[in-house]
Amino acid sequence: MEPVIKNIIKRSGAIFLGLIMVSLLGQAQNYRLSGKPVISIAGTSTLHDWEMTSDQANLQATFELDANGTPAKLSSLTVNIPAESLKSGKGAMDKNAYTALKTDKNKQLTYQLTSGVIKGKTISNTGNLTIAGTTKPTPIDATFEVLGDGSLKFKGSKKIVMSEYNVEPPSFMFGSVKTGDEITLTFEIIMAPIKL
Repeated sequence: MEPVIKNIIKRSGAIFLGLIMVSLLGQAQNYRLSGKPVISIAGTSTLHDWEMTSDQANLQATFELDANGTPAKLSSLTVNIPAESLKSGKGAMDKNAYTALKTDKNKQLTYQLTSGVIKGKTISNTGNLTIAGTTKPTPIDATFEVLGDGSLKFKGSKKIVMSEYNVEPPSFMFGSVKTGDEITLTFEIIMAPIKL
């Protein structure tokens, strides 16, 4: 075989192998919510601490996976939580919270990713968080683990100042009990790969 032909075959093989490696390292995979999420917001008041929880959300994400199937890059993420799915177990408190969140006009709490960086098992997200119709760039970090079936389990928390989103902290009992301006959002969710 001529040396020129051998070199062409050798180069072609190297290019083909390189393309395979790139495809393995940059494989995009779409994920969606699996099961029920655990979402809560908690805060303080002049009377006692309080908490509202939800098990409803719509989440979709796209990750680029490495050769081991571990997320290496977060390309997209959208989160929608029905505002009135948040419940405290106390009707009066829920009603006041929905008024503060302006749920008559703003049915969803939303988060739209603008950038996400993965280092080890931590994802540092920045995105547009919309509460009660006001949108602000908001960083939210989460840790994750890869489950045996390929699903991803995420945990995280974020302190949020309600007045920064034009939300007036609810008050109760004719204003004698007032809630604090800062709340803590916590979440634990599982997202499963979408099979094509």
